[in-house]
Amino acid sequence: MAAQAPAPAPPNAPMAPVSRSSRPTIVGPDQPEHPYPMKLEGTVTKGFGRGARFLGIPTANLPDTSLDPLNALNMTGIYYGFARIHPSSSTPLPSTYPTPIHSGPSSPSLKPTKPPNLDTHELSKEALESIPTITAPYPPEQHAQRWSKEDEKIWPMVMSVGWNPYFKNEKITAEVHIMHPFKADFYGHHMSVLVLGYIRPELDYVSKEALIEDIQTDVKVALNSLARSEYAKYAENLFLTKDRL
Repeated sequence: MAAQAPAPAPPNAPMAPVSRSSRPTIVGPDQPEHPYPMKLEGTVTKGFGRGARFLGIPTANLPDTSLDPLNALNMTGIYYGFARIHPSSSTPLPSTYPTPIHSGPSSPSLKPTKPPNLDTHELSKEALESIPTITAPYPPEQHAQRWSKEDEKIWPMVMSVGWNPYFKNEKITAEVHIMHPFKADFYGHHMSVLVLGYIRPELDYVSKEALIEDIQTDVKVALNSLARSEYAKYAENLFLTKDRL
């Protein structure tokens, strides 16, 4: 019996420059171009638990089986678009295992910010611009709160696809940061993600603080890029608005 080939080693990501002040504030053409929009969906799975606890930036993981369209690109890095959580009647909300209390960097800017009042799924340019670039870790308090209808709406997202070189991952993951302070965990529920563009390649960092700062810039870039009319209209795309069973 032939020996099993070892898993490929992660590539060495370049180190992020000390100064990132020259980063563009908007990326991509004026409207999505091939291969975007890209549709991903699947059941939210448990990851490493580092987003909310260690960085103050909560993420939701897509299962490996849903990543074929991204894998075909063979391009790791940071993407942006829209996402939605579709609660499943077979999995109670809030979950039995809430995210641990946030123990990452404390800052007044991490306090929950009231989201824009949206009566429909539509995210206008004005609504996108009013979304805070830093959302509170979810759940924002020690005990998970009741699931809100706001949590079921379509929200902007940034997604990290790759090896997470700062954490020295041994496999590629897709971690979605949805720009909304959810009231409860949603492990086991369905998530649909519409990817509309690419922000930058993945990098390594000299410190946790440098990584957090770059992610916060990614969020700003995503919001600016999605505020363009040809991108904002995808918040009404049927892939996101249709309910899942």
